[in-house]
Amino acid sequence: MMSSHPLQNLLFGLTATGAIALIGSGSASGQTVLSSFSTGGADMDGMEITVNWLGGGSETQIWGTTGYNAGGAFGRDWSLSFVGSSTFGIPWNFTNAGASIASLIIHGVPGNTVFDTHWPTFPGTPGSANGWTFQPISGQVPTEFEYGTPIDISVGDVFGSLSLFWDEGFTGTLRFYADTDNGTIDNPVTPLVTSPQSVPEPSLLLGLFTLGVMGTVRRKS
Repeated sequence: MMSSHPLQNLLFGLTATGAIALIGSGSASGQTVLSSFSTGGADMDGMEITVNWLGGGSETQIWGTTGYNAGGAFGRDWSLSFVGSSTFGIPWNFTNAGASIASLIIHGVPGNTVFDTHWPTFPGTPGSANGWTFQPISGQVPTEFEYGTPIDISVGDVFGSLSLFWDEGFTGTLRFYADTDNGTIDNPVTPLVTSPQSVPEPSLLLGLFTLGVMGTVRRKS
């Protein structure tokens, strides 16, 4: 995991069951425009989904529409899917029936998609409304998770990727919440570009599960 200067570290949230920290937030350039805070399963075509196996090797598949408000990516014995009109409050489904998986990485930028995390001060990034930070609800909870690739209009709550990690490997199922939004056609999702004078380390939102599932977060307005 990456670290940053202590003065840049901001404690984003702390519950009895999980810890989250925002690291190295940086300034925003204002290029990406969010089209709506309601993103469904069929609105994320093009995302790149990568699994890394515990024993070595990886596989990447592209997210595509599978039906009305439904989409997913399907690999060798594993799948990630979502069915619903909004990723806020409806679970994603991750399954693996094969070799143990060490990590799952969801790259949203190629699908013009961002991850909108819960922000203490409503509403966070303009157009995003409330977000929902990764929250497992059933199945094999990851050891930790990480949001990466900060997006250029972000005030610290919008990221281009979500990664989940299992120290002992993942098989079986996982259902989880993770809110997403979309950029527009004219102003697609663009990663943050920092100036030469800024600290060169990117922003990361890190989460470590100490006892299990995270606490409740507020609903989206």
